[in-house]
Amino acid sequence: MKRVTLISMFLIAMVGLTSCFQHVEPRSVGIKVKTMGNNKGVQPITLPVGRYWIGAYWKLYTYPTNIHIYPFTASKDEGSEANEEMRFQDKDGLQLGCDVAVSAQVDPALVPVTFQTYGGDMETIIKSYVRQDLQSGFIAYASTHQAVELYSDKKMEMLTFVNKAISEKFKPTGVIITDVAYKSDIRLPDNVRESINEKIKATQIALQKEQEVMQAEADAKKTVAKADGDSKAILMMAKAQAQANELLSNSITGSLVNYELAKKWNGVTPIYSGQGSVLPPLFK
Repeated sequence: MKRVTLISMFLIAMVGLTSCFQHVEPRSVGIKVKTMGNNKGVQPITLPVGRYWIGAYWKLYTYPTNIHIYPFTASKDEGSEANEEMRFQDKDGLQLGCDVAVSAQVDPALVPVTFQTYGGDMETIIKSYVRQDLQSGFIAYASTHQAVELYSDKKMEMLTFVNKAISEKFKPTGVIITDVAYKSDIRLPDNVRESINEKIKATQIALQKEQEVMQAEADAKKTVAKADGDSKAILMMAKAQAQANELLSNSITGSLVNYELAKKWNGVTPIYSGQGSVLPPLFK
């Protein structure tokens, strides 16, 4: 009986010892937290992947180091559990909104700081802390611009502003914001959106007409330049022909004519000449 009791106690001890070993899985890092005694609290050492002895009064917490993406959308079909869209107002007080997705991961070297600052896992950190500052960033930027700007040319600038603001805030605490991206267009009241679309369309038409005018002017200049070139070419050819004719006229003399006739004469004197005929100079 005593032997059985000893074996039972030994087995219980072995189970207890085995249960004190815990693992840090791949793509994760761990931290140890002492719950009692001296120096209790979060230990400043990050534990890499492996198996660790976690004794009494200690706890092991792990954080995944891979990138976590969380969507903040108005529709449950887009990934959010409820309506978590970003809501903000433009400088005129118009109510706007949009869906975004945040990508973030923990800095392995700063996991103790992350745990001490937020205490939860990455999803909780993103949904609670990051979302709050994300919302504040959109509100701050949108309040200085009109809806038409935010809907068109300032849309990406607003996203860059928000991304930079939250990245700088969370980096010292070990939360790295890798990206903030739109998952929808900026949502506007229907009448405002229609008005903005009409203005954008009118602007595009005006730009198109301006380009057409510029093209027409360029084509006209090209035509004028070609005509001018052609007329100059014709004038130059005419002048050249006139100069050639003048040179030819000045070069024709009696001696030259006799010389040319002599070259062509076959040596036979003409046997008759008609009334009014004119003998070549050579025979005169």
